[in-house]
Amino acid sequence: MNKSILILLLAAVTCFSASAEVTPIANGYHVVVATFNDRQEKEAQRFSESLNKKGFSSGYGLEKGKRFIYVFLQSFDFTQYSAAVKAMTEARKKSEFATAWVVKIKDGREIKEGETVAETPEPVAEKELVPDIITEYILNPPADPIPNPQNLANTPIFLSVYRDRDSKNVVADINVYDPENGKLLATLKSNRYMNVSDPKTKSGRIKLVASALGYSDAQVEIGYKNTEKDTVQKNVVYFGSYFQLKFPMQRVQSGAQVVMSKVTFFNDAAIMTPSSKEQLLILLEMLQENPTMRVRINGHTNSNDRGKIIYVGPGKNFFSLTADRIEKNGSAKELSTARAQAIKDWLLTQGITDAQVEATGWGGTKPLYEKGSQNERKNARVEMEVLN
Repeated sequence: MNKSILILLLAAVTCFSASAEVTPIANGYHVVVATFNDRQEKEAQRFSESLNKKGFSSGYGLEKGKRFIYVFLQSFDFTQYSAAVKAMTEARKKSEFATAWVVKIKDGREIKEGETVAETPEPVAEKELVPDIITEYILNPPADPIPNPQNLANTPIFLSVYRDRDSKNVVADINVYDPENGKLLATLKSNRYMNVSDPKTKSGRIKLVASALGYSDAQVEIGYKNTEKDTVQKNVVYFGSYFQLKFPMQRVQSGAQVVMSKVTFFNDAAIMTPSSKEQLLILLEMLQENPTMRVRINGHTNSNDRGKIIYVGPGKNFFSLTADRIEKNGSAKELSTARAQAIKDWLLTQGITDAQVEATGWGGTKPLYEKGSQNERKNARVEMEVLN
């Protein structure tokens, strides 16, 4: 065969392969764990194969309506909805599948639970038509009613907060604001489904800001009653039964200072309350994952008065006023230093090196709020400062 002809044939085959559409996802329920756009079949295939190597029965296919490629762990027929939900619940127990969900597919398109799944009848061969002879008039079938637009008033949301570099879930608080006046409307928890009540803002829009220790804030602004229009944003996705709002989080840079708002202390004490553990564990994980990172814990008080200071005793109980606690008199600067040092000492007991953490106290010399204001008590705080 002529070499030039062979090259042309190979090129044609390559073009055909490159343009071939992804096989549509099969009918039934599927426990979906990842989505890709319709140009990422290779990535979807690799991810599905990696799941199969771990013992799953994974597959993937194109959802023709949204043009997404869904990667799923398991599939079930239309009579096995309960089994699909049970499989989804089990999958979510693994951190890597914490946002798994169930989709219902008919003829390659996602449909809602409750919609008919009757099989499409086989086409009937048409009789030969006699041209130019009208035998009867047939009315057009009535149009199906247009469904109500999906919005936050009738559809739940999933607040997906994750680390941008590797998609690992991040525990965060999500504050909901009126974007016009900055008024705080509510505080929600990350990585869960929920219904949002009508905020009754003038514009009808809300701003959601995800905040987590050690990360820069991420935000999404959407309309409450016209949410479908906001799916043009890359971080707002409609999945047929819910909206997913995405908050990719990036680590704070050197020089950033973050108030550790959930770390609190007993009165006049450098001993933390038990609820402080939640945020301390986040700080611990951050330092463990970044052994070259250095931070400074800055302690602050609400005044510069002297008084009693309660220290952690020899038993090293950082979260309880035990009988072996130590009591002395001291300055506000000494109390703020002791509180910062208590956090550092706890981190050292968890395996963090001394070189990674500094502790400094500032007393009442750096207030955030004016004396006598309603937020004055918030001047007593600890902050994490990223040194490198």
